[in-house]
Amino acid sequence: MTPRPRWSRRRVSAAILAAAAAGLVAVGAFAAGDGMVYYRTPSEVMQQASADTVIRVGGLVVEGSMEESSTASTLVLTDGVREVTVHYPGRFPDVVQEGEGAVVEGRWTPEGVLHGREVLLRHSNEYRPPEEGEA
Repeated sequence: MTPRPRWSRRRVSAAILAAAAAGLVAVGAFAAGDGMVYYRTPSEVMQQASADTVIRVGGLVVEGSMEESSTASTLVLTDGVREVTVHYPGRFPDVVQEGEGAVVEGRWTPEGVLHGREVLLRHSNEYRPPEEGEA
């Protein structure tokens, strides 16, 4: 019988490196999943969202829709086609304004209401310096 050739250290190292790289790619692809979509529009949410899931919804805050108290607040987001009602604990951050863009992360309910837990703001990529007297 002839002895089997042993794997060289270089081959073993290459195999370990390849397995580690494949593992990192798999973990990255799995973690990206829905995370690749930063937020969904109200139309997408109404068509695709499953009840009792955590999602981000982005749109314009409908004029006249904001109602705030010290314990709970409500607003409506729209994409111009559909609207989503958002309930939020406490007051909205001061920068959330009617007619402006906002993204709210929260739990989507079977009733079609988003129970927000975090408000993120949408803004333009254009920088505009403050006008005189605004600073």
